[in-house]
Amino acid sequence: MRKNISRVIAFIVAMVLSMAFIASALAYETIPYGEQSNAVRKMQSKLKSKGFYGGAVDGKFGPSTKAAVKKFQAYVGISADGKPGNKTLTALYEGKSAINKSNNTELKETTKPSNPRTLYYGCTGARVRELQRALYKAGVYKGAIDGVYGDLTLAAVKKYQSKKGLHADGMAGTKTLASLRKSTGSNIAGFMLLDIGSKGSEVKSVSRRMVAWGYTTSITDTYDAALAAGVKAWQRDNGYTQTGAVTENQYNKMVIGD
Repeated sequence: MRKNISRVIAFIVAMVLSMAFIASALAYETIPYGEQSNAVRKMQSKLKSKGFYGGAVDGKFGPSTKAAVKKFQAYVGISADGKPGNKTLTALYEGKSAINKSNNTELKETTKPSNPRTLYYGCTGARVRELQRALYKAGVYKGAIDGVYGDLTLAAVKKYQSKKGLHADGMAGTKTLASLRKSTGSNIAGFMLLDIGSKGSEVKSVSRRMVAWGYTTSITDTYDAALAAGVKAWQRDNGYTQTGAVTENQYNKMVIGD
């Protein structure tokens, strides 16, 4: 019995160490200026293939390579300091969307407004994509238009708010959205819109109604294809255009009964 317990403990320890190794392997180490290595050569090659570097792929981190790193950083929308750290290399090798993450639990817990029209850290969906396009037009966002209100989007919103003299809390509320619509001519929906990819309590409320009325079979806080199909059926039965996305008026009718 003791041997079995020991084996289980050993297995768990091995798994934990394995997970820690994998997690550390996912992070890129900063490449110091002046280094000569295969890591520099790999970076130069990638920068060259993306059109940011025109020098020799010789593995030497000199002035021309640093200038290329700065250009790439500016293109991505992160601090252009010429130091290729984890964020820079992640964007270089995995794409811009890889650094627009929303996995900061503390931020998610402290940035939840009461107004459902407000976009904030952790939101996803069509309205976030509209926001990102507007921020891009305003010259403060250079990340991927991926519909994820992550780190890059948050930083861009704060930058725009500071630029316009708005409260720089990183939440895109009524004033921020109105300012963006005015300054960029973007058609950012000022109303709530839930569609595939949206997450949160509003999605869960819609999901509960769909289950209660027999349009879906399980409650979820993530707007997936099954929920969209259920919403389409509800829209059909209630005389709405079958888009599969929930507008504010439809939400009120479903959840509030208005």
